[in-house]
Formats: sequence, C-alpha cells, structure tokens
Amino acid sequence: MRVGGNARTVEESRLRAPDAGPMERMLADIHETFRTDRSGKVASFIPELATADPALFGLAVTTMDGLRYRAGDSDVAFTIQSVSKPFVYALALRDRGTDGVLARVGVEPTGDAFNAITLEPETGRPLNPMVNAGALLTSSLVGGGDVAERFDRVLTGLSAFAGRQLTVNERVFASERDTGDRNRAIGYLMRGAGALRGPVDEICEVYFRQCAVEVTAADLAVMAGTLARGGVNPLTGERVLDEEHVSHVLTVMATCGMYDRAGTWLFRVGLPAKSGVAGGVCAVLPGQLGIGVFSPPLDEVGNSVRGVRACERLASRFALHLLAPQGEPPHPVRGTHRGDALSSKRMRGARERAVLAARGSAIVIHELQGDLVFASAERVVRTVRQHLDDVRWVVLDLRRVAAVREPALELLRVLLNELASRDVSILFADPRGLPGVDRLMRGDWSTQRVPDLETALEWAEEALLIREDLATLPPTAYVPLGEQELLAELGEEGTDVIGAVCERRTYERGATVFDEGDPADELYFVTRGLVNAQAPNADGTRWFRLSSVPAGSAFGELALVDGGRRSTRIVVAETTTCEVLSVAAFDTVLRENPDVYNALVRAIARSLSAQLRRATREIQSLEE
Repeated sequence: MRVGGNARTVEESRLRAPDAGPMERMLADIHETFRTDRSGKVASFIPELATADPALFGLAVTTMDGLRYRAGDSDVAFTIQSVSKPFVYALALRDRGTDGVLARVGVEPTGDAFNAITLEPETGRPLNPMVNAGALLTSSLVGGGDVAERFDRVLTGLSAFAGRQLTVNERVFASERDTGDRNRAIGYLMRGAGALRGPVDEICEVYFRQCAVEVTAADLAVMAGTLARGGVNPLTGERVLDEEHVSHVLTVMATCGMYDRAGTWLFRVGLPAKSGVAGGVCAVLPGQLGIGVFSPPLDEVGNSVRGVRACERLASRFALHLLAPQGEPPHPVRGTHRGDALSSKRMRGARERAVLAARGSAIVIHELQGDLVFASAERVVRTVRQHLDDVRWVVLDLRRVAAVREPALELLRVLLNELASRDVSILFADPRGLPGVDRLMRGDWSTQRVPDLETALEWAEEALLIREDLATLPPTAYVPLGEQELLAELGEEGTDVIGAVCERRTYERGATVFDEGDPADELYFVTRGLVNAQAPNADGTRWFRLSSVPAGSAFGELALVDGGRRSTRIVVAETTTCEVLSVAAFDTVLRENPDVYNALVRAIARSLSAQLRRATREIQSLEE
C-alpha cells in the first residue's frame, strides 16, 4: 500500500478548502456553540496526555469528492489513540481475511470500559476489536515478520487512510510504554487463554506505537471519508480497503466504537464512530461524508465531551442519523424505449428502415440510474419483466449507474437465466466498465457487454435484420450509383448524368474526409466502405458519433442546399470509395439538365425531412 505523500503535496485542487459558504458557517456556528464548554477532564493515566491544552477544539468534514471543511483547531496534531482501532482492524481483515480475524476476535458489544479485562469464557477471544484486549490482538494480526515490519505496515496503512504520511509522537509512545502495565496484563491473560500468540511485550510495543501516531481532526475526517467512500481515499483516489471489509469495520464502529456509551451514541447520533482518549472522534456517514473532531476533555467513560456534543448537533441539525427515513429514492429505470422509436445512428436503406419500423419493438431499451443495490435492482428486474411482450433483445443502458452492488448482481443473474430461457438476449451498454458486470456474462449468445448505447442498439438491429434475412452488406461490398437511395428516382439516365460529373475518391481507414468548419461545397455518395459523422461535446473535450454512413448512402447533402461551413467531422471507419459531386458540378447539371437537377433537389429535401421526422420521434420517445 502506497501513500501519496504529505497531504499538502497531493493535487492542489483536490485539497484546496472551498470558499466560505454554508458548510463553513455551519461548522463555525457549532464550534462557537461549544467552544466555551469546559466540561470533562483531560486524560491523565498516560502522563504525556495530561499536558494537552483543554481549550483546543477543532471540527472537520470531508466530502466524497475530496473537499475539506474545517473550523477551529482542526489542524492541531494530537495522538490517535483508540481511534486507530477500526483502521488497524481493517488492515487485519485485509491481511488475514474475515474468517481469519473472526476466529481470533469477536464482534459483540461489551458494555464494559475500554480497558476492561474481559474475554469470552469458552474461546478466550476478546469480545470485539474496539476494546483494548481486542485491539491488542487485532494489531498482532497485521502482517509482518517482526515488530519493525508489522508497525511499518500499520503506519503505512494509517497514512493511506489519512492521505498523507503520518508520524509517531515519541514522547507519547514512551509514556504509553512506561505506564502500559494494564495492557500487558490483558496481553498475558489472552496468551494464557490461547487467544494471543507471540511475545506480549513485542505485541504491546506495536500497539503503543500505533496509539502514538499523530493526526489532526482534518486527518480523521479524511480517514472517516475513506470508509464512507467504500474504502477509496477521497483525496488521493487510492483504494485502501476492499468494499467487503468496509461494512465489517463500520459495523463494529456502530456497535462498539463509543465503548459503554455506544447505545446512547447510536440513538442520538446514529453514525458509526470511534473515540480516543486524546480527544479525537471520527464518524462516518456512508456514501456521503467523514467527520473528524478534536477536544481533549473527556467524559467519565473516555469520550471527548465537546466531540460528542458537536457530533450530536451536526447529526440532529442535518438529519445525518444512519437509520433516519430517507424518503423514496428515484426510480432506477430513468426511461424505457422501444427500438421502433429509438434507433441507432447507422444510416439504413429503405427496406432496412421498413423492417426496423415494423419489427423494432422487439428491441427494448432501459436507461438505468443511481446505485444498483437490492431494492433498486428489484425494481429494475420488475420493470424489465413488465416489458417483455414480443421482445427479443433487452438493452440496459448503464451510463448513469454509479455502481452495481453484490445483491444487485445476484438478482440480475437470476433475471438473465430467465431471459435466456425465453430466447431473449440482453446487452449491457457499459461505457465506464463497472466492476461486477463482467460476472453477469453467461458466455453465450444471451449476454453481451458493449461500450455504449449506440453500439448496443446497432448490434441489436443487426441481429433483428439477420432474422429477417436482411443482413447488412459488408464494408467491402460495392453499391453503384444506380443503387444509391438518394438517386433512386432519377432513373438510369439521370443517374448517368450525375455520375458523369462526379469525381471518384478513395479514403483509407482513419482518414478525415472533412472537418468541422471546412467549406460545405461537396456531396458524397458512398459506393464502398463506411464513414462516421462526429460532433464535439459541449466543452469540446471529446467527439461522439452522430451517425454511420455505409455504402449506398450519401452525406454532405446540405452543401448543395445552403453552402456555408461544415458542422460535423467525417472520419473513415473502413476503407471507403465515394463519388463526389461538387457545387460547381451541380451548377453544371442545373444549366444542362434542369430536370435531373430538380429531381435531385427534391430527393435531398425528402431525405432531410425523413431525418428530421426520425429525430422528432426519438425526442418524443425520450420525453415520455
């Protein structure tokens, strides 16, 4: 696991605090509310902690996109102490696996103080990883051949959660080591019960150093934010912990993180959290934000007084309780369309268009959105099953889907089996390559994963046309001018007139026939090959396909209507031959063969009108 260096060296735009706004004012208001609260006492059982300034008080929040909001003493360093426990537990889960850790450390709340000497009677296991007994054993499960290697792994892991390189306060470490007899006693008790394996003093040394790592409230907010983002650090973008282990960590934080006040905390605040005797508190709102608080004075059970009160105020003011009703989420199916209304951008001949208009409803497209979890996936499955009448191809458009979770994969897998039994194919339009979708592929005709909706639609249309014995011509096929749809009504003589004034050109794959802004002064009849019409997106950062023009079709018609400049780029997809009619040649046809000229103008007008009607139908379909 690598760390991206000191937090202040990570990409500046990601770390820059936002301008003063509602979040800063809100944190400042909460800070001011509790700033003069002098309740509680600074921890004294570790002598070095007793020197802390009781007036220090800092708040920080980190969002999922890496913005950091702060108030008060949020950048003052203090030792992490027990706030390290859930993160080291995460490292143990990563190194040993869930079953390997559960065999050694339980997950049951105790109702006892954090330093209680209590083990399971039957197994000798510590009851959970948030009390000192469990934390000692958890620390021993982190990989490493000796004390130095294990602690280096712990420090590297904590640093990855924080998004910067952390260091140890050696004075606090020495103070912990010199006064840590109770933790040693816990260690010897566990070793005697067979739960702890290895030299107690070495295990305690790693644990004491772990507790003496220095952090700030801002660091704790980032660490909590990493858990909130499913194990990905919101500042560095590094995956620190697999998603499957994040839920395990959050569970023990929710049930055990605030010691024998865990129930009260969960009732009032409702967030997975962990406190430490140096005054730190970190809290997690999954999928939304991480919270870090620092204030040294503690209550009678060892939790920061101002830290708890600030979190209570924050949670109540903005309804952050994890179990608070959230209202009904948006429907995961943003829209459903049929292939006779929403089609691919590939230009088709008259017979193909007629078949797609008559049979295109056999293709159904579902635009999905949001996070696909159990409830949303169930609604997707229900919607798909409600639109299966006479359907042979189902397209699931995933471009607006954030993630496909494990429960969704299970439901979708059952759906795919049902669709295959009905001879229905399903295509996943997955431009971002969402993790997990590959596991839905059945390895046969019934499932396809393609990069975008356009490709999915074209694939389904081709399959439909093949069923109707109208397979699309291969790119190498030659379509003479006499079979060009735009020239169909000109007859043989009229076509000969146009052919006589055209110039034949061949373009290799990847070539640009013309670019956006070029003079619009030529009409192109494709006789062999395939070209794509492209247009830039709104900010000009990428190009997308407007249409595909195969042999037998034409492009550039507007050149003969209004001239001007090109609004698209034409790129050759397969080696292409065109018969090119220039504006000057068209003027020659007007002077010498006005009837042919007028017939071609009418054909161009009908073609443009048909394209407009198709676009109107698609817009109407998308707005339904």
